[in-house]
Formats: sequence, structure tokens, C-alpha cells
Amino acid sequence: MRKLLFVAAVALLAGCQTPYQEMEGSALGGVKAEAIGYDRYRISALVNADTPSDLMIDYLRLKSAETALKHGSRYFVVEGVRDDTTAQQFVIPGAVNCWGGGCIVTPASAGQNVIPAAAATIRLVRGERQEGAVDAQEIVDTIGKRVRRVK
Repeated sequence: MRKLLFVAAVALLAGCQTPYQEMEGSALGGVKAEAIGYDRYRISALVNADTPSDLMIDYLRLKSAETALKHGSRYFVVEGVRDDTTAQQFVIPGAVNCWGGGCIVTPASAGQNVIPAAAATIRLVRGERQEGAVDAQEIVDTIGKRVRRVK
């Protein structure tokens, strides 16, 4: 019975989009910012397969904007973006269950679990807005209002 409840709980969690949350301490994914130099940050997003890629990109944008504002910069430049999506193959072995004089044979099956992820490198812009710079406050005001956050 416990195994059935566990499988049902995992199925319910898997059917939901990853909310906007810090990745630290979350088994469901999220976003994080890491300093990689003076005024440079790596922004990472890890989501589940039920989260649309456009939403994952919005998470990257929003975390980039929040990072810029947190560190006193109104603008930032995206220096690069990479796709860190991985795919894991799995095999479920077959089984034979017999009781009461009859047997049920469940054949083996295989599948693939896709884990969407992306990372962006940003550089904070100090002072006036530069060519190609993104307005962090504008991102927070637009994208920030429509993403689902963990309470």
C-alpha cells in the first residue's frame, strides 16, 4: 500500500510545472545565480519535463533581472546561453505475478526521462544603459507578475 501511495504522489508531482523558486534545497528544480567574476553571474534553471521551454527561459530572464537589481545594477547584458538539457534512459524489467492458479505477465519496457535545463552568463551594467543591455526592472515588472512562485 505504501508503494502505491508513493507512486501516486510521484505521479502527481511529475504532472506539475516547476514553480519559480530557488534551486537550493529543492528536489523539484528551480533557479540559481552564481558569481563567476566581477559583475558576472551564471544564472541556471532546472525544470521538469512538464514545464514549457518558454517558461524556463522566462525563469532565466527573471533570475538575471533580480540578480542585477540585488547587486545595484539596473541593466545587464546576456553574454551567452547554453542548453544543459539531459536525457536519461531507463528500463523497467518485466514481471510474472501468479496467484490462485493464474499468472499475469508484464513485459519489460524502456523509456527516456528528459530533464530540461539551461544556463546564461550575464554581465551587470553600471551607470547608463549600454547598447544591447536589458532593463532589469522592466523584466521584473512584466515576467515577475506572471510566474508561479512557491509561497
